[in-house]
Amino acid sequence: MHGIHGNSDSYMHYCPPGPPGGVKVEEIKEKSVQLVWSRGTDNHSPISKYTTQYRDSSSTDPEEWKNATTFPLIVEGNAETAAVVDLIPWTEYEFRVMATNTLGTGDPSSPSAKIRTREAVPVVAPSDVTGGGGASKELTITWTPVQPQYYYGQNFGYIVAFRLHDNQEWRKVMVADGKARHYVHKDPSIPSYTKFHVKVKAYNSIGEGPYSRTAVIHSARDVPTEAPAKVETKTISATEVQVSWQPVNQAVVEGYQVTYWRKQSSAHRIQLPASQEQIELKDLLPNSHYMIEVRAYNSGGFGPASDICEVDTKKPPPSQPPKIISQKISVSKSVVNITWEHVVPLANESTIQGYKVLYRPADHSKGKLYLTQKHYIDLPVHKGGDYVVEVRARTEGGDGAVAAVRISGGAVMASQSFGLAALLLLSLSLLGL
Repeated sequence: MHGIHGNSDSYMHYCPPGPPGGVKVEEIKEKSVQLVWSRGTDNHSPISKYTTQYRDSSSTDPEEWKNATTFPLIVEGNAETAAVVDLIPWTEYEFRVMATNTLGTGDPSSPSAKIRTREAVPVVAPSDVTGGGGASKELTITWTPVQPQYYYGQNFGYIVAFRLHDNQEWRKVMVADGKARHYVHKDPSIPSYTKFHVKVKAYNSIGEGPYSRTAVIHSARDVPTEAPAKVETKTISATEVQVSWQPVNQAVVEGYQVTYWRKQSSAHRIQLPASQEQIELKDLLPNSHYMIEVRAYNSGGFGPASDICEVDTKKPPPSQPPKIISQKISVSKSVVNITWEHVVPLANESTIQGYKVLYRPADHSKGKLYLTQKHYIDLPVHKGGDYVVEVRARTEGGDGAVAAVRISGGAVMASQSFGLAALLLLSLSLLGL
């Protein structure tokens, strides 16, 4: 406790010591410094010990001070110097000192001038050394770089060592960038997908640190030399084309790339696994001319392209739906007859091949599908629940816009047309009752 003793004419303050003065740094070494200071007031209670603190260049909070390790470990109250140890080489520090007595620890001294510890040889090696892949005739080596606080000096970089698995001689290269994460060795004599031993260590202006663990990686594969043969196309619709090819007879193929484009348009590319020998290209433009080529690839790159194959998509299906003109229910036959006008395609639309009629429950998307060349159809009447009849033209370019009629309780309740046509409303009619 703080206290005041004495009469009205003379009294004494009892409280923690005042701050030490004149903190200076001497004998700067790689991992230690010698601090000296002058004794502050003890406020009438003897100083029992001193505490030293530091703040380094990696601190994100300017108010964050950490207790330092000293030698001796306990700095007694009659001391005015101490060694601060366990510091990091080539790091900027500032220090302060606090005194303690039986009443507590006093305010800290003013910070010392900033100093930098001396450089030292690195002791931390890069981690996660691995590699492989890359382009043909390359050896790619990767690692996780050393954090800056462990550079321990100027001119920090890496020494990358590698050798063929059956060769005892290491080849070494220097990478003069502490933030570097990889090194690519290019050599036309590098054999394809060959085993290499690799290791990496750090260096600075003082010397070289320890090597990482030795990793085993492979050089890049040579690119495929064979082009896919017998590339064939089949037009499926106005927007779909099937492409197939004869696979490349090479073990190093990892997949195929299909490239397709129109004249004066940018190309589109799709990559497929090696097990796939055909693909359906979708979302193409109707009534358009496309060029297509296929090439094999692996981690080393892309092989030669096949011969260009040309194909035309079909004209689009009709944009107008069928016009439903009649719906009649026959109680005696328990059928409903749906009649529509033939769709007349525009000049740039596909020829009509027939019609698709989907008969489904109103709350389902699936039902029974009928194909017909006629412009009418008889469907069985269901007494329970609502049903929808969908009619659309069928062409080589795909299915056209849909017209639909709703049947409720054996009666035609309403009809409507979907697609590119405007909403078609038909009057209700009940016949044969």
